[in-house]
Amino acid sequence: MNGSSAYLDPPTLVLLLGGMAVALVTLVAGLNGRAPGRVTVGLTALLQAAVLAYAGLYLLRQLRGEAPVGPAWELWAYLVTVLLLPALALVWAREERTRWSTFVLAVAAFTVAVMAARTAQIWYGVGMLP
Repeated sequence: MNGSSAYLDPPTLVLLLGGMAVALVTLVAGLNGRAPGRVTVGLTALLQAAVLAYAGLYLLRQLRGEAPVGPAWELWAYLVTVLLLPALALVWAREERTRWSTFVLAVAAFTVAVMAARTAQIWYGVGMLP
């Protein structure tokens, strides 16, 4: 892959843009004083499903014999963390029905977006020292 953004393949772009969109919606809901509701929880659950598919894609790639350019342990540390974030945020939102839980959903969604991009960077070796 060439260029500084060449690692942004379609699955990564979907998770990056989707995570940012969910973060924006949940942030606005939190700023409006709303507790987690059907929209914010539903979008976060959809993001969780996308993360599951994203991690499955990397698992499939490795099972087919492909390997990341960066360290595999780092790739999987990011993927496991990204898998846990929306799930834990949803548990938090269910247990504490306040506007602060909506902010937790926003932070989780933003973090998923950033960590998905970093996962792709590790896979393609972007920013790795020789």
